[in-house]
Formats: sequence, structure tokens, C-alpha cells
Amino acid sequence: MTTGNRKKIRVMIVDDSLVFRTLLRDVLGDDGRIEVVTQAVNGKLALPRIRHYQPDIVILDQEMPELNGLETLELLHKDFPEIGVIMFSSHTVEGARVTIRALELGALDFVTKPDPAKGDAAAYIRRTLIPLVVELSDIGVAWPAGQKEVQATGEPAPVTKGIFGACTCCALGISTGGPAALHILVPKLSVSIRGPVVIVQHMPKLFTKQLADSLDGISKVHVVEGADGMTLEKGTVYIAPGGLQMEVVQGRDGAARLRVFDGPAENNCKPAVNVLFRSVAKTYGGKALGVIMTGMGNDGYEGLQVMKSQGSLVLGQSEKSCLIFGMPAQATREGIVDDSLDIDGLAARINYLMGGS
Repeated sequence: MTTGNRKKIRVMIVDDSLVFRTLLRDVLGDDGRIEVVTQAVNGKLALPRIRHYQPDIVILDQEMPELNGLETLELLHKDFPEIGVIMFSSHTVEGARVTIRALELGALDFVTKPDPAKGDAAAYIRRTLIPLVVELSDIGVAWPAGQKEVQATGEPAPVTKGIFGACTCCALGISTGGPAALHILVPKLSVSIRGPVVIVQHMPKLFTKQLADSLDGISKVHVVEGADGMTLEKGTVYIAPGGLQMEVVQGRDGAARLRVFDGPAENNCKPAVNVLFRSVAKTYGGKALGVIMTGMGNDGYEGLQVMKSQGSLVLGQSEKSCLIFGMPAQATREGIVDDSLDIDGLAARINYLMGGS
């Protein structure tokens, strides 16, 4: 039951499709770090098995009879807040909407279901789901409840670098744990900030539009999915569309605009934080603010180096408040990050540096 001295990660699969249950069981079970301890065809059958088997991670389908994914997630987190949930999502508009809601309710992350007609489904699961299971199994606390606990001071973050209103554009990069974090941060942004906020959240197409719509409904600032040619406006948040790259460029009239294009992936990311950060450094220089938040990998590190070289200020999410401290880690260790803050602190500092009241 162990690999070396490490206990195997106990995984439960909840899906009404025999095809997908078998695929997940076989691929996950072939990895020496993981043990599939049980399966269920719907949430109603899953809950007593969760109580019995106490898995570390539950892979949860959305559409199931008797008790669907969202209903199951709410009950699971009420009774078993220590168990992590990864949604196994349909790549449809409705699937994206349900997934964003699941992330709001506490799911750690999601993977879209493979289309067997479009490639090797087993290879896709090995590439996308297994790293997520391994990384998230070490968290040990529910999300976002555990994260909210470290936000509860209610004290504004002290300003240690930068002056009020010094920045006219904020560029933010985020990945795993991002939707939950953004649902805390973006509603705290002031409508009076004196520039735009441009965000890369690692997500596939369809999902970024649903994320933008969800954030727009709860925020004072306007939140949209970015589109090619959009003129950047103050007090507006632009989220890079999934499956495309997004840059900020200066038009012939001097106005900053979005360039959204089908460019190559960087660090296997599309959209990539590095692409956005480099463009913001070129367009805004020392008037830019870079923010790097929770996520696996190190996308954004190279872009932050460029921003820093142009005189930009850089903020990072603190390790304690990150779901995964991958993306901020290297920049923080090397001193590229000027200040590390929790999410409340980041929101307060963004407002201050961008002149929001």
C-alpha cells in the first residue's frame, strides 16, 4: 500500500458512465502513487462509501442520476471537509457553468473529459489528471474554507512599496485554486481604480467566459472575457480566453488594446501568464503592477523578470494563503516579489497602487 515510505493516494471515482469509470480506474491504478479504493455511479451511492473508505481525493462527475455533482459536492464538503474534490467536467457551455459553480462551492480543480475520437484518452488522463491528483493530495485542508481562515484578520495590508495611484495597469497570473481566489479578490477591487486589470487564469475555452460572467455578477468592477481589439478601460477586468494567447499592445492612437491570437503554448500553457506579463512590461513599463498567485508550475516567472527589469512593482500571494505555492515560489525566493500578501492584502494593495478609493 506504499511507494517507498510514502502512503499511496486514496482515490474514489464517482461517475455514471462505465466507460469513464473504467478509463479512470485503469489509468490511475497503473500509477504506483495512487490507489483507486472504490467507485460509485452517483452521489447518493457515493456518500456512504466516502464515509467508509475515507479517500484523499474524489473524482466527481457533474451529470448523474438521483444526486448530481453539485448536490454531492455540497453534502460531501459539509460532512467531509478534509477530502479534496476534482471535478470531471463536460466540455460544453453548461458543463463550464456547472464547473465554475463547483469551484465556488469548494472543488479544488477540474479536468475536462477526454473525447476518445480526438486522441489517446488514457494519455490525456495521465498528462492532465494524475499530476493534479498528486499535487492536491498534499493539501490536507478544504478549499476555499481553509483559505478563508487566513483571510479573516480584516486589517488592511500595510503599504511598504509604491505610492498611491502609481500604477495604471495591473497584470495578474493565476492557475490551480484560481477561481476560488478570484472570487475573493475581484469583488474587493474598487470601481475607482485608475486603470485596467488583465488576468490569465489557466483554463480551457468556454470556461473563461463562464468565470468572467460569474465574477461580473458579484463585483463592483466590470469583468469580461478579453477579445481581440478591445480598448482597455479603467475599472474593468479582462480575463484571457481559454485556448488563446492574450497581450496588451499600444495602438497608433496611443490607446492600450488587447491582442488575442492563436499563438503557440508556453510552458504548455495557452493562455500563458508569461505572454501577458511581457506585453504589459513593454506597454506600461514602470507604471505596471504584476501580481502572481496560486498555481502549479512556474508560468509567470520569466514574465515577472521582464516586468521587474522595466521598473514594475510585483506582488505575490503568500505561501500560507495559496492552494499551491508553485507559481509565486521562485519569484518570491529570488526577491522579484516586492511583497507577499494574502488575498485580502493583495486586493487592498492593488486598490492603493491603482488609486482606488
